[in-house]
Amino acid sequence: MKKEDFVFAIGFDGNKAIVDKRSRSRYKKLSTRELADQGLFREAYRSAVFEENEEDGLYVLEKFNAVSRVKYSQRRDLMKVFGVQKPSADITGIRAV
Repeated sequence: MKKEDFVFAIGFDGNKAIVDKRSRSRYKKLSTRELADQGLFREAYRSAVFEENEEDGLYVLEKFNAVSRVKYSQRRDLMKVFGVQKPSADITGIRAV
């Protein structure tokens, strides 16, 4: 699975990722930190998870905590908040909607 497909996946149907093609097209060139700066926290966190970049994950956590009423102390808390899992080799295709 390509990074931009993972970052902008909005769900899954069997072994296919459902991807928001409008958001992917508009924001795919942004870095993890730029996504967070734009307020796209879920996408930014998915980007950090895909790249396995702990520093960017902490940056997203800080940015999210700055605007959220609920404060999270650990980066992995965002996995639950945003429903993010590491990319799976079981995903063999995408459907852009």
